[in-house]
Amino acid sequence: MSTRTGARTDARTEARTVPSPPPIPPTCPNCRQGLLWKDTRAEIRETDEHHWRWWCGNCSKRFRPTEEHLRRFS
Repeated sequence: MSTRTGARTDARTEARTVPSPPPIPPTCPNCRQGLLWKDTRAEIRETDEHHWRWWCGNCSKRFRPTEEHLRRFS
């Protein structure tokens, strides 16, 4: 009995797994129409590189993400 068949089955199973889509960004709390985008530019970052701001594509306002946002979208 060959072990090659088992290896091929594992490779096929791994190839079939589909990655989950990224979470949908929240809507703007100010205008309620635009989606928020992550603004990760160096000039707005704080000393910790994992900090970023939301930016609204509709009204162009910036917002600080909540703790839940930091966990979910980082």
